Amino acid sequence: MLANNLSSDFSTTSLWQVCLERIQEKISPATFQTWFATTNLFLDENARACVQVPNQFFADFIEEHFSAVILEALTESGINFSTLLFEPVTRDWKVIEPIAEELTKAKDSKIPQAVTVRENGNFHPNYTFESFIVGDSNRMAHAAAMAVAEAPGKTSFNPLIIYGGTGLGKTHLLQAIGHFAQTEGTADNVVYMTSEEFTNQYISFVINKKDSSSFYKKFNDVDLLLIDDIQFFSGKPGTQKEFYRIFDRLLREDKQIVLSSDRSPEKIPDMMEHIINRFKGGLNTDIQPPNLETRMAILRKKAETDGLTLPDEVIQYIASQITSNVRELEGTLIKLIASSSFTGADITLEVTRELCGDAINSKEERITVQFIKEITAQIFDISVNQLSAHTRKKEVSLPRSVAMYLSKKWTRQSLRSIGLEFGGRDYSTVIHAAKKIEAELNNDQVIELKRKVESIEKLLRESEV
Repeated sequence: MLANNLSSDFSTTSLWQVCLERIQEKISPATFQTWFATTNLFLDENARACVQVPNQFFADFIEEHFSAVILEALTESGINFSTLLFEPVTRDWKVIEPIAEELTKAKDSKIPQAVTVRENGNFHPNYTFESFIVGDSNRMAHAAAMAVAEAPGKTSFNPLIIYGGTGLGKTHLLQAIGHFAQTEGTADNVVYMTSEEFTNQYISFVINKKDSSSFYKKFNDVDLLLIDDIQFFSGKPGTQKEFYRIFDRLLREDKQIVLSSDRSPEKIPDMMEHIINRFKGGLNTDIQPPNLETRMAILRKKAETDGLTLPDEVIQYIASQITSNVRELEGTLIKLIASSSFTGADITLEVTRELCGDAINSKEERITVQFIKEITAQIFDISVNQLSAHTRKKEVSLPRSVAMYLSKKWTRQSLRSIGLEFGGRDYSTVIHAAKKIEAELNNDQVIELKRKVESIEKLLRESEV
């Protein structure tokens, strides 16, 4: 492994250069220059690998399209990490030069040693209430978030749970609440984290300290707790138990809790019933896909933030074609921003059609992860629910791997979104499953599996007609 050969002055910058060389072999030169030329890599105290990029548009686009490539490059380069993140350069990181001994220890540790120290308490500067575009699809969620930010713990919206599909603004609202509470002084101690971070920190304390009580100290004086993507607690009873202890105590002390999820809480699989019941005691409000006027307003605001003036016909064209996902709108816009930056050409309707044709042409994606799960379950003669169950029995794990492989191949969903559809698994599990099935399909001895996969794909092709 590379980590075993590092000298004492080998920094994460050098490590990232090794990764970039591997990434360059997997994508086209133009794609590499556009998306990776201005990136960097840091590792924090929980061994999370953070790819730092110019702005939030880049972060969202690279995560959506290049997570698998980056994950492979990090692994091939011998970099040990627990989670892969993508963040803009506005975040403040303190860099510590890693030494060979530290990295060697990290290689053999379940929770790798710290290589950098990250400053806490910072919220993304663009994720404020002022930059959030309000429309009919998100008006109630926005109003509830504002009420909570202005008076944490003093409204009946406790807990406040904001749920909705990927890329609709849930994280934006959570961070806006935290940003407002800090800048306006409505809460003294604000803690924001993702459910993955919560889980990783808890495991780290248990493994390294052998005492979970020290984990709770972080939350002793919390006035406002914000946790993103609680669906990742699915199927993790130990983490759910510790979360509930903190959750219950804070509620009894009238501290404010705000959570986000990609679905209504009662629809999260493998979540303890008493947690769901407590969720129902507050306000659960959803965010729907934005309407045309809201999508156009989002595009104008994002373009303005990045110093780009777009013709009305371009804005209307994009907004009328991409209808379901704010993040996809932003991804389309970043293509235009990149084009304008690198070529100096004006953005016209013709240029937009040429650059964004793939995204627009596939907007009515008929094949979904759920559809693939249903067909896979039918072919393998198991129930759809079994594909999300946390069992390693081969009669379930094999069709689950097949369904993940086909979801990655046939849909435009991110690896993270696919994992959520299979009982809250993370994207590394999806990648592992896809590689496993690809290897099996290349084995001429595995005739039965090939036959079943071919049957599923035949049905998928027929559904597109």
